[in-house]
Parts: sequence; C-alpha cells; structure tokens
Amino acid sequence: MQFIRLRSLVRFAEGANVVICLNHRPGHFIVQGHPIGTVWPPEAAPRVNEVLGRAHITGPYRTLTQDVSFGIDQLVEIAIRALSPAVNDTFTAMTCVDWLGDNLCKIVNQWHPTRVHRDNQGFIRVIAAQPSYDRLVQRSFEKIREASSGMPAIMIRQLDALAKIMTETATMGQRRVLLDQAAMIQRASERSVPEEADRADVRRSFDAVLMIESKLADREQAPP
Repeated sequence: MQFIRLRSLVRFAEGANVVICLNHRPGHFIVQGHPIGTVWPPEAAPRVNEVLGRAHITGPYRTLTQDVSFGIDQLVEIAIRALSPAVNDTFTAMTCVDWLGDNLCKIVNQWHPTRVHRDNQGFIRVIAAQPSYDRLVQRSFEKIREASSGMPAIMIRQLDALAKIMTETATMGQRRVLLDQAAMIQRASERSVPEEADRADVRRSFDAVLMIESKLADREQAPP
C-alpha cells in the first residue's frame, strides 16, 4: 500500500451512508485477494470494494508520501547493516541513531495521526490504521539495540538520544515508552559488555535518562 485517498473515501461513505474500517495503512504489504477493510452495513461491501479499488495506490516499493515509518525503517536498516561484522562501521550507526533521536524529538509532540475521519455532519465514515507514537519509538530503537550487543558506544548513543527525546515529552505515558527502551538497553549492557568500565559508562547514560524523567515528574506534581 503506497497511498490512500481518504477524503474521497469519506465523501463516498457519506453519500452511501456507510462506515469503512481500513485494515492496512501505507507501508503495509498487501496480499492480492485478501481483505483490506471492513464495511458497515455489510450489504454495501460490493459497492465499497469498487470504490476502494480507485481510492488506493499500490506498488512494489514503500514511499515516504504517507508512510512516516518508512523513513525510520530506512535509518534503522542503514544502522544495523553498519553494525554487521562484514561492515563494522560504528560511526555510521551512531549517526543514524542521532538522526532517529532528532526525528523523535519532533514527533513526540507533533505526531497526532487521525484515525477517525468524519463527514461534514460529524458522523464517523472512515477508520484508518495509523502508527502510534509508541510504535515509532519501538521501531527506532529495538532492532539497533538487538544488533549492538556488546557495543557500549552504540548503547550510550541510544541512551543519549532517549534523554534528548525525554526533554520534549509532555506526559508520563510518553516518558514510559522511553524508559522501557532505556531499561532494555541497560539490561543488554549488563549481559553483553565484558568490561566493567564500559558498563559503568552505559549506566551513567542510563542514570541521566532516569534523572531527566524524575525532574519532569516532579515538575508535573509541583503545585501551580
């Protein structure tokens, strides 16, 4: 799936008095012949199927037009290839982590994807799949963490990125996702990094993340 004409779907759904729930979003792989959505009432399915065929664009490759996850996945792919034993390019991987952190600093308070689309009367007409903030954070960190086992430089850079993102958060829910990632990196360090001095460096970066979270929590609880 490369592109969905959501406005066209909303106009059609309003005129036909139906609700369309899309199972896939741009970036998802679709198998020909498999359902891509659900329709209420079900008797409208044949007509909606015809309209859906004109309202979405598919192709062999992902694009950045409506697929914010694709940009993240590209940076992650470059990073894990750089970390492979055949390449062993730590600095390229750290640069990718820096850019992922920069992007998430913007996403954390600006990413408000619309899942429910309404018509002019306020009735729900289209429900679209969208990646959540939590999922974007997970995509940005998990595969690189798994590929950087035993590499304190990458772990420290990821923790530094999490600390920067933490300063941009507005809710405990946003911070909890970052804390979970930081804790997994810290546990990976304790398991895989042989040198105590290196593990201590990783712990200091982890403690910095915890300190920022604690300050933000205290600020929220302080009386106005």
